[in-house]
Amino acid sequence: MELEINPKPVLRDFQRKKLYRFEESVLEKHTLNQVLTLEGCTALARKYNPTIVVKDGRGRRHAGASFEDNLITLPIWSRQTVIVLHEVAHTFVDDRKYPYHGAEFVGLLIGLLSRESIGTIDTNIAGVCRARLRYDEAWINRAPAMPA
Repeated sequence: MELEINPKPVLRDFQRKKLYRFEESVLEKHTLNQVLTLEGCTALARKYNPTIVVKDGRGRRHAGASFEDNLITLPIWSRQTVIVLHEVAHTFVDDRKYPYHGAEFVGLLIGLLSRESIGTIDTNIAGVCRARLRYDEAWINRAPAMPA
């Protein structure tokens, strides 16, 4: 039997449900949250992560992302601005070091959302606080700026 040399640590994803509820009840209802084609999703994702791989997720129940593979997978229902930015944020936060939907991830997501004018940094901070989510302010500006 082979043993894995560096097993992935188990980090508790304590905010997952609260974050999904916040996205569904607030962010997905924002007027600038647009339904996108797969090509539109790819263009949006590459504004922030030029080397990201965007896969068609038809046949999957959930959108997905991989930090290690720099990959997002998008079923048809998930092809909207907020969800694409959520998945892109996963490609910047090493889930071997930080919880999958932890404070670092939420901070980075706030930065990405504000760059697409889905709220401002201040209104999104207020929203995540109302939703009782933790966020790391230092990660807000870690989201890459769009090229000029």
